[in-house]
Amino acid sequence: MNAYGRFGSWAVHLTFGTAVIAAFAYFGFARPTHMRWGASDVEVARPMPGDRVVGGADFIATRAVTIEAPRELVWPWIVQMGQRDARFIKGFEANRYMLWLTRSAPRLTWCWRLEPAGAGRTRLVTRVRFRHAWFSTAVARSLVADLGNVFTVRGAMLDIKARAEAAAKKWRPGV
Repeated sequence: MNAYGRFGSWAVHLTFGTAVIAAFAYFGFARPTHMRWGASDVEVARPMPGDRVVGGADFIATRAVTIEAPRELVWPWIVQMGQRDARFIKGFEANRYMLWLTRSAPRLTWCWRLEPAGAGRTRLVTRVRFRHAWFSTAVARSLVADLGNVFTVRGAMLDIKARAEAAAKKWRPGV
C-alpha cells in the first residue's frame, strides 16, 4: 500500500482518467467547433492576408458574423480596436481588411476582413494564426490562450456588430 492508502491510488487514477476524457472532448469536439465559429466552409478555405506570416501554425481559427450595416460603418470599429489594443498593424486596405502582427513571441497574426453581404450588409471574417510552444515552459499559457481565444474573439466580433448596427440605424446615405 502506498503512502496515500487505497483511496489515494483510486483518486489519482480517477483524476488522470477525467483529464484524458476532458482533453479528448475538447480537442475532438469542442475545439473544432470553436475554431470556425460562424464561418462557412468557403470562408475557412479562402486565403487571407497574413496566412503566410506564421509558418507551421497549429492554431488557425476562422470566425465570421454577418452585420446589418455597410462596410463603411463597420470599418471605424476595426480601426479603433487596433489603436486601443496597441497592436502592430502589418497591413491594411481601408474598408477591406486589417492585419495585426504581434511584436514578440509567440508570433501571432490576426486578420479582420470585411466582405459585402448584400445591400447594406457586411460579413466580418477574422482569422487568428499562431504556433503553440509545445516544448517550452510557456505551453500552459499557450493552452489557456487556446481555450480563451474563442470567447475573446467572439466577444469582440459581437461588440463590433452591435456598434455598427446601432450606427446604421442612425445613418442615412448621402445626407
